[in-house]
Amino acid sequence: MATADMFYYLLFLLWCVTALLVHFFIKTFLKSRSQNNLPPSPPALPVIGHLHLIGPVLAKSFQTLATRYGPLMQIRLGASTCVVASNAVVAKEIFKTHDLNFSSRPEFGSSEYFIYRGSRFVTAQYGDYWRFMKKLCMTRLLSVPQLDKFTDVLDEEKVKLVESVMGCATEGKLCDLNCEFTALTNNTICRMTMSTRCSGSDNDADQIERLVKTCLQLAGKLSLGDILGPFRIFDFSGNGKKLVGALHTYDRLVERVLQEHEEKAEKGFEEGERKDLMDILLEIYNDPAAEIKLSKNDIKSFLL
Repeated sequence: MATADMFYYLLFLLWCVTALLVHFFIKTFLKSRSQNNLPPSPPALPVIGHLHLIGPVLAKSFQTLATRYGPLMQIRLGASTCVVASNAVVAKEIFKTHDLNFSSRPEFGSSEYFIYRGSRFVTAQYGDYWRFMKKLCMTRLLSVPQLDKFTDVLDEEKVKLVESVMGCATEGKLCDLNCEFTALTNNTICRMTMSTRCSGSDNDADQIERLVKTCLQLAGKLSLGDILGPFRIFDFSGNGKKLVGALHTYDRLVERVLQEHEEKAEKGFEEGERKDLMDILLEIYNDPAAEIKLSKNDIKSFLL
């Protein structure tokens, strides 16, 4: 019985290797190169592409390759092909000169588990929604006048950081500056987003912050599955199921915070009262004359 099982396992493995080799042969040898004007690329191996050239420090690996193949090169990581820009001049060409050509974002391995699929500004395709959200960020959400309204928040958080460091010094304890600066950043962002601190407090903002970290970590692990090509649909590690569960928990918590902000908006804002990002997004959500009608999923996805 064990021998028969081993035979079928080997047969399945042989089928997988054969399928990958055929796929590589079709893409590499049968595709007409005359149709493409691609950047220079190092010699690739079958199936794994250039993975053998990538060391533990990704930036150093790309820097080493760039010294030989130039500031713009093509890299193949398993079944995924990408283009790497390695200097400021090329990056400016991509992000400024040819901004519209690079506006649309690809979907990564984690996108099929994303419960707000189609509502994510970061990976949205270029179109009306993308243009509206970009304009909204530039003119209201992240504009200089909006950020200036929160200078006191940043000052308060910096004071708390200094007090925490001084407390460690007084007590003769080691101070983890990485954790302290992370707390400073997270608390500032949370207060600008939903008017409440997250670190060191047992509230929705604290749970949301931890869930966002979990979602980003799981999404990163799933995106590595892109190198497997067609086999990425199989959630071998179970990270896809974990990501869906974390996103549903995040959805419930953010929905509760949104309801609190809606109740506050119904009572009305006092003259000169500061609005956080969630207040502004809800204002556009409730505006019947808005250029693009935002959904609550759009808001939740943007905050994530």
